[in-house]
Order: sequence, then structure tokens, then C-alpha cells
Amino acid sequence: MITSRYIEFDDYNMLANSLIRDDYHKATEVGFFYAEGTVASVFEDSDGPVLFVRGKHIVKEGVGIIQLDIHFLNNADAKRNMRTMLEGFPVLEKRAKEAGFAGFIFQSTAPFLRKFCIRRLGFMDYNEEFLVKVLLEDSLDKRAEDGL
Repeated sequence: MITSRYIEFDDYNMLANSLIRDDYHKATEVGFFYAEGTVASVFEDSDGPVLFVRGKHIVKEGVGIIQLDIHFLNNADAKRNMRTMLEGFPVLEKRAKEAGFAGFIFQSTAPFLRKFCIRRLGFMDYNEEFLVKVLLEDSLDKRAEDGL
């Protein structure tokens, strides 16, 4: 079973050590996940933490979206990472919808992760760098009707 919780100060050292070892996040400072105006969660399975997800809300033309950043503690453990995302992402999606967000935007150039997010999580390829997922079609439709 996958669980999630908000990031805590006690996660700092584990996160910092894993960022340093990560080819995709070597330059990411641990403070990025604790930054004001963001929300970060830790997704765990029975063996412990698997990944960190950071969300930053962006409001443009009256529509709120969440910019996601995902950091895996072990990029080589693809099965565990995929299982965690498959079970955990619907929870994240539900929270975002309940809060009124219209979608997610996610930046990644990792081919395997991009393919997984498109095929299994319902994201769409925006360009070579970004993926998007629409959560609340009504929000986008209303914006178009209002001429925004």
C-alpha cells in the first residue's frame, strides 16, 4: 500500500543525500522542496520513502494549475517507482481537483519517465520538455467562453 505525507524537516538529510546522487537533480538544492509557496509530499511503500513530489501553484488568466517536480530516491528501482506513481498519483490528482486546480504541468526530458506519464498517467506531450494533464475541463471551457 502506498501512503503519502507532507515533507518534514526530518526528511532533509535523506533528500539532500539522494539529490546529490541523482543524475537528473544534482544541481537541485534541497531547499527547493521546502520553498515557501510550494507543497511537497513524500510517497512511501512498506519499505519506506520512494519519491518526493513538489507542487507549485500557478494562476494565469484565472486558471490555476500545479507545476509538479518529482524526485525518486532510486532511479534504478523502476518497478517500485512505477508502482508508487500508479497508486499515488490518483491521490495527488484528487487533491488537486478538490482544490479547484485545472491541471498539472511537469517538466522532464527523461524518455522513460515521459513515456510512462503519457501512457499510464494520462499526461499529454506539450513539447520536448513539458508534459501537461488536464484535470478540470470545465475550468478551461469557462475561460474560453469568457474570452480569456
